[in-house]
Amino acid sequence: MVQTIETPTAEKQVQIAATPEKVWAIVSDPTRTPEWSPVCRRAEWIEPGARFRGHNRLNGARWSRECVITTSDPSRTFAFSTLFKGAESTRWRYQLDGAGGTTTLTEAYEIVAMPRWVRALRAVPGFGAKSDRDTQWNISTSLERIKALAER
Repeated sequence: MVQTIETPTAEKQVQIAATPEKVWAIVSDPTRTPEWSPVCRRAEWIEPGARFRGHNRLNGARWSRECVITTSDPSRTFAFSTLFKGAESTRWRYQLDGAGGTTTLTEAYEIVAMPRWVRALRAVPGFGAKSDRDTQWNISTSLERIKALAER
């Protein structure tokens, strides 16, 4: 069973010396995610332009998720939701704000729902906080890698 929760969320941003169009080409193509994500190992289209599957690995755990693109506003916003057993579980958003040949890229993450067993794990002292720290590190690492790719 999936239960709705309000947290956790994470949001970070980075300044990139590249146009929004160049950054967009990186973040809006799910098959490129393994180039910059420390978690995603592979991604492939299920339904081009609408659905893809991401294959992930973190701390020895491996999992795959079907993802649905929810917003695709070229050079501005790319967002998708991950699905767990057909229901939305997380939301990811990449917001691009450009000015004078530079881009501020914001990556935002929100858990919308999670299985009871994950909720129980998060209640174990220290586990939820570690998971949240891992997420913050993953987002920071992703943003720095996107920056490096875009500034080449």
